[in-house]
Amino acid sequence: MAHYHGLLLAWELNIKDLQCYSDSATAIKLITEPVDKWHHYAAIILTIKDIIARDWRVRISHTLREGNACADYLAKLGARNNEVLSIIASPPVGLNLLLLADASGTCFCR
Repeated sequence: MAHYHGLLLAWELNIKDLQCYSDSATAIKLITEPVDKWHHYAAIILTIKDIIARDWRVRISHTLREGNACADYLAKLGARNNEVLSIIASPPVGLNLLLLADASGTCFCR
């Protein structure tokens, strides 16, 4: 659902060129390859494909979890949240050091 909500948010913000990174190779495969209409999540996968097919440029790439520490932190924060979608206006305190490391180009070993 994160892909769905993220794509919708980017569309609503009128972002016309979007690069999405995910550490889930399975999610990327489901989104980028043909889907079996009998798949348990076929409806949401097809909805995501429809959003991607709109008049904008969306690139979806795989990244290692270690190379996506900020997204990993936010995913874990979201897993502890009871809300379906939370829009964060400013970074949570625990994210500050990860953002600094990312901005300075710090490499993380796997």
